[in-house]
Amino acid sequence: MSFLLRQPIVRLWLFLSYSTAVLFSPTIIHWGIYGAFIFLLASIENISMKRIAHSLRSFIMFLPIMISIYLIISLLFSQSSLREMIFEIGWVVIKFSLVMAIMNVYSFGKYSGNVFDALRSIWVRMNKPWRKMEDWFLFLEMTLRFYPTFQRDWNRYNEIQKALGLKNHGSKLQQWVKTANQMPGMIILHLQKAEDIAQAMSLRGYGKQIPRGVAHFVSFNGLHLFVIIFISIAFISFHSFATV
Repeated sequence: MSFLLRQPIVRLWLFLSYSTAVLFSPTIIHWGIYGAFIFLLASIENISMKRIAHSLRSFIMFLPIMISIYLIISLLFSQSSLREMIFEIGWVVIKFSLVMAIMNVYSFGKYSGNVFDALRSIWVRMNKPWRKMEDWFLFLEMTLRFYPTFQRDWNRYNEIQKALGLKNHGSKLQQWVKTANQMPGMIILHLQKAEDIAQAMSLRGYGKQIPRGVAHFVSFNGLHLFVIIFISIAFISFHSFATV
């Protein structure tokens, strides 16, 4: 069964179904079982829980700000009691923490990077000459590649700043303001890179053959479709059973 979950589309469907089920989980029973399932997935993916907890640090750091804003708005415009507001906040925090942990397990996994190859493999087998679909695939691929490249260049820029003795000092607010001032220049630099890539693709004949081929073809057959249906039925059945 584990080799079936290595198929990118099946794997993505499993984690999306899992995250959706967590968001709609109405009872503590759901939370407990879904929380235990995270440990199981992390062990299967060979990902340490320490790494997952570290990835939630930014979310936890901004929790006081988000909770304060929610409480102020609720006190001004809601008739709920303070106890009810705190209870609602607790539910939301637990759900979103679980969802973020789930998707971090997915993103840290070694079989998560071939989703678009799998989708384009299905598209190539359909053999439909739709230019807009090819443009859509290209847009999504370039967008997803933008963020890791941007993060790598940003980390490199910070390392250069530290090596030159220009490390940010002062309060967190001052550091955020300085980062906000530096961000537009970095974004413009990457937009110029994107324009260069687009021009290079045009010169190499992009769009003259539709659909384009796939460098790494990913198989998708009836067994994978059966697993997707089974995953959906399993989560829906558990949700209904635990609610009753």
